[in-house]
Amino acid sequence: MSDENIFAVPLKVEDVADCYFYHTMELPGYGVIEGRDWDLRGGVDEYLGKVDFAGQRVLEIGPASGFLTFEMEKRGAEVVSVEVTAEHGWDFVPYPAKRLEEVVGPRRIVMQQLKNSYWFSHAALQSNARVYYGDVYNLPAVGEFDIALMGSVLLHCRDPLRIVEQCARKAKLLIITDMFHPDLEGAPICRLAPNPQNFLWHTWWNFSTQFFTQFLAVMGFSSSEVLRHQQSHRGKPYTLFTVVGRR
Repeated sequence: MSDENIFAVPLKVEDVADCYFYHTMELPGYGVIEGRDWDLRGGVDEYLGKVDFAGQRVLEIGPASGFLTFEMEKRGAEVVSVEVTAEHGWDFVPYPAKRLEEVVGPRRIVMQQLKNSYWFSHAALQSNARVYYGDVYNLPAVGEFDIALMGSVLLHCRDPLRIVEQCARKAKLLIITDMFHPDLEGAPICRLAPNPQNFLWHTWWNFSTQFFTQFLAVMGFSSSEVLRHQQSHRGKPYTLFTVVGRR
């Protein structure tokens, strides 16, 4: 059972100028709104692992503008999403405080605009999806789920396996999508992405597909499928992988 009091009251957002659209969206009455980062419209089924969502209850980690939330709803799912709080803002890589000063403030503004884009789209699509703003590493009573989705979010998190573990406790099928790095394939490994020069304050890890398939097997998932696909990021094609783990 879930505690209904933990879910956010929908924000009333009336001006698209108050929004940061992470994904390209098609909204009734507004047409196509170009996303700043990803356009997943041409490959959403591959991104979601070609899973059947009809009648399924889905836990989604990190909805951003909600493109995947609403696509899963269109396919018949009931969706509960987990997003960071305004206080937390981001899982910042701990560069020296003076370096982070230049990004922490602007990131908080962008995160609020991102949440605005979710609620703007939620209203336009008359969605029934719900959101919990809180600690993804310690999920409260959000209920039990058929599916948990971690879509291009684990690379941004300090402790990705704790999130996978949390989701595995609540769902029978896991979908993990992330960037594909061919040089890491062949072993269950991840690589630290930031270094002193690149200032990747927002990205912690590069993963191999085996990193997740092996961990899913450790937790008792009896089978895993791996799909590779291309998606459009800021106008350029990027190769991603999706791992689907089943108990």
